[in-house]
Amino acid sequence: MKKFDERFYKDRVNALPFVKLMGMKLLSSGGGKSVMRCRIRPVLRNTAGTLHGGVMGALVDMSVATALRSVMPLSSRMTTVEYKVNFLKGVPDGVVTAHGAILRMGKTIAAGSTEIRNDAGEVVAFGSATYYILKRPKERTVPAIMGKSTGRGRKGK
Repeated sequence: MKKFDERFYKDRVNALPFVKLMGMKLLSSGGGKSVMRCRIRPVLRNTAGTLHGGVMGALVDMSVATALRSVMPLSSRMTTVEYKVNFLKGVPDGVVTAHGAILRMGKTIAAGSTEIRNDAGEVVAFGSATYYILKRPKERTVPAIMGKSTGRGRKGK
């Protein structure tokens, strides 16, 4: 059975277009914990000149998801059910770091929490996220596109 490969996973996450766009970087992921960093750039600021709340929300979602991935079976998938963010202090510049951790992992639902800290180490936001664990797909002998017809689609073409 394959095991979680942190280096491979970090490289994969850090190459995602969304992660690059947001200026995020996964620093570590393992044992149900993760650390992500986000460099604050002018494009990520709100009209008050501080880091936009949507970026903090994305950090909560991503940091808990990357912590969860480190303890899930490799063949499993997950999807976000909900996340929540509490904003404590505006951050105009520098770097914020999100520390995510899994609080509970069941067969179908997992929950985690995140603390987001500024350069000085102050907690500037915290949040939680819940994920639905999708059932592992059954093994196929042929690609899905070549499998049995569902009866949908255009007939005769």
